[in-house]
This record gives sequence, C-alpha cells and structure tokens, in this order.
Amino acid sequence: MKGGAKASADGQSEVRSWMGVFTGLAHVTSPPSEAALIGALEGRPYSCIGQSHSYNGIQVIPGITALHLGKAAFKDAHYDPVSKTATCGPSVSVRELKELLRAHGRRMLNSGNYMAQTVIGALMGGTHGYGEQAVMAQAVTSLTFLDGRGQKVTLNRGDPDFPYAALSFGMIGPIFSVTLRTAPLESFQSDAWVTRLSKKAALARGAIAVTAAIVPYSDPADPLIMLHTLRPVRAGKGPRQARAPLLTLKGLIEALLRRLWAFDRMVPAARYWLQRAADRIDPRSHRRLITAPDDLDYLYDPEPLLKSQRAPDLLTGFFSTTFTAYNLAFFVPLDATEAVVRFIMEEARRLRPLGFVLKSLISVRECADASDLPFAGNFGGPAAAIDLFADVRDYAWLERLQRAVSSAFPGVRPHWGKSALVEDFAAVLGAQHLAAMRALHLRHYPPGTLMPHPAVRRLFGL
Repeated sequence: MKGGAKASADGQSEVRSWMGVFTGLAHVTSPPSEAALIGALEGRPYSCIGQSHSYNGIQVIPGITALHLGKAAFKDAHYDPVSKTATCGPSVSVRELKELLRAHGRRMLNSGNYMAQTVIGALMGGTHGYGEQAVMAQAVTSLTFLDGRGQKVTLNRGDPDFPYAALSFGMIGPIFSVTLRTAPLESFQSDAWVTRLSKKAALARGAIAVTAAIVPYSDPADPLIMLHTLRPVRAGKGPRQARAPLLTLKGLIEALLRRLWAFDRMVPAARYWLQRAADRIDPRSHRRLITAPDDLDYLYDPEPLLKSQRAPDLLTGFFSTTFTAYNLAFFVPLDATEAVVRFIMEEARRLRPLGFVLKSLISVRECADASDLPFAGNFGGPAAAIDLFADVRDYAWLERLQRAVSSAFPGVRPHWGKSALVEDFAAVLGAQHLAAMRALHLRHYPPGTLMPHPAVRRLFGL
C-alpha cells in the first residue's frame, strides 16, 4: 500500500504494485502484536504484503485482508555467532539486516538492489543478486510460518516440504521468522567496462560475479555493453580509471552512456537515435575499485558509502531506471543468454514501427550455480536473469516479448515479482513440483484463509 492512500467507506484502502500499474482495494492492516496477527487470520481470506516491490501486481488481491507486514512491528533480528546464522521477523528490511550483520563482521550471501524490501518478502518472492548463491532464498536454513488456523509450523532444511516453503511467492504465509546463512565481510575487486559483447568472455574470466547491461539498439552482431565483474582482491591490483577526456567527443559519449537511462527519461523521442549514435562512436572505458569490506551495497554501487549517504546526484537518483520504468524479468539457461539477448534485440526492432522502444538497457545478471529450490530461477542449472525496461504505459509490449522468448527458447522460468505469470510456465516448473506446492498449500490453508494471487492460483490449479 502506498503512503497517503485513504480508506474507503467500508474500510478498504488502495493496494498498488511498484509502478502503480496494478491497483485494488483491500482491508489493509498492520498487526501490532503476534496476538493481533493471529486474530487477523480469522474472517475473510487474507494475503501478505511486504514493501510492494512487485511489478506484476502479485500482491494486489482486491477485497481480502491484506496483512501489511512491511509496516508492522515484527522487527526482531539477531545473529548467532555459533551457527553464524541470522534470524529475523517479517518487518525487518534488507538494509536493517545488513547493518546488524555488519556489526558482527558478517554479510548476506546475496541480495537484490532495493534494500527497503523486507528480508522475508525478498526471500519468498525469489529476489536475487548475481554470482554464486544468487537467489536469496538459497541462504535460508529454517523458517516458521502461521497456518490458516494461526498455528506455528517450523520447517528446516532437509524437511521434504522445506524447498517449497522457502520460496513460495504467496502460497505460504505469513512467514513469521527465517534463519539464514551469512558470510564474513571482505573486500572485492570491482571492475566496470564499456565494451562489446564479443569481449565479455575474456574480461569476465575468473570473476565470481558477472552482470552486463546491453544497449538494445546497438549492433546485434556485437552489441555495445556495460559489464561489471567482482573478483577476490589480488595483490598488485589497485583502483584504476581509463576514460577518454571529458571535453572530447568520445568523453562526452562515455558520460552519456553512464547516464543513458536519464537521457531516455528526459528525451524519450531521441532514445533510439542516442543509442545508435553511441554504437557508431564505439566508446571504451574501464574503471576498477576495491570495495570497502563493510560496504552494504558493493554489488550494485561499489563506490564508498550508500548513495543516500553521498551528495545527491539528480541523474542517478530521481532519473534512475528503477523509478522511471516498468520492469519485466525472467530467467533463461545461462548458455542461452547471448542468443536470447540477440533475439530480444531483433524483436524490439520489429516492434519499433508500432511505436514501442525499449529503454536504455537489457540487464543480464548471471546466477552462476544451481539452486535446489524448485521455484528458483536457477533450479537445476546456472541461469541468467533478463530484465527489460520500458515506459510504464508500454508494459504490455514487455509481456509480448516475454511470450516470444518463451516460445522460441526452452527452459524460460518466471521471476515471481517481475514476470507476467502466465500458464505457459507450468511445463517448465514441472508437474510434480506444482502438485507438491499445491498439496502443501491445501494442507495448511483450508479454503477461506490464505489467498494467493489469481495468476498463481491458475498456475497451481487452485
């Protein structure tokens, strides 16, 4: 629920998805205590809301009780130095958990790039970073949820039901607490390049985490990309910066590329031509930083301190892609990534005469290993998370692109908060896993209690 929404005459308030594309009225409540939370489970069907970070409206279920746990009082969080695990409640944000862990010399194994998410909301929705153990739920060792009768149920890694409850995207809830593994604080060598896709394999060799942003209207044979890698800090490798002088044509183009999403926002009519011009000029740059061991956000912002703790930057703040575009995402097998990217570029070109233009970047975050969670994007093998951006009014074109990719390539899996959750995904998710998740839900939540999103219900035959 967005701030400022007023309750209607029958006590319902507006619930909105991240960009406000999906909205609905629900009976929103933020329980102040465990007893109040259990009491709220009685009566009409309910759902759980964190910080409404979904783009596909998966949290918007009109007419029911919406437990706004992101605004509730369940802020308990602690670190166990013996097991080196952290346990937290449903109202704890990713940033709050990171700050707690930092005080103990520890960090999360991975995270998304929006630290205001609740930890549990991020885990349950399949939020991911990149590199090894990219899907955040992979770190979970134990969880406790309330069933439809208000009884606590605890599952531990190794229990048959655990893999389904650990990444359940609204089929299990409310999750009352989770325990997750952590890692020691350390520095990383962070390298960023403006280069070509053909150079990516050589530049990324030996990296433990790789992400790329492809300029969609550059040369499809060898697209212009912005590449970011993380490596362990190596002796003799210090910060460096190789850029053209700013007051040269090449320097100006490099500056434009670093703020390309801002120009997309300010001059949308020139979006295609700006990208074509950048492709022709063919800029190159390289920047290397050594991240601080206590940096909370080295994955996405390797500069010292958080962006919020530095002097304001209009272009990377207000005009950031995250806040000015509709985002759709899905997972593809890692070895199909380049083929999928080129396919999307060609499809986007075909749609241009109809008035649709992708925003500045096709984001590719590599999940380097396999997950054992059946509904993770990298279940069964390494995967790449493909993120597409467009103006909010154009989100339906992104759904069309997703369907085109799913039809052309096997193994395309959903991002539970950013995909169009269509029944086409049933085959890749696996009938046995769909049946197991459905059985787990029905066992703990009789009709009239927890209500998943309609798209999820269709997928699972509820």
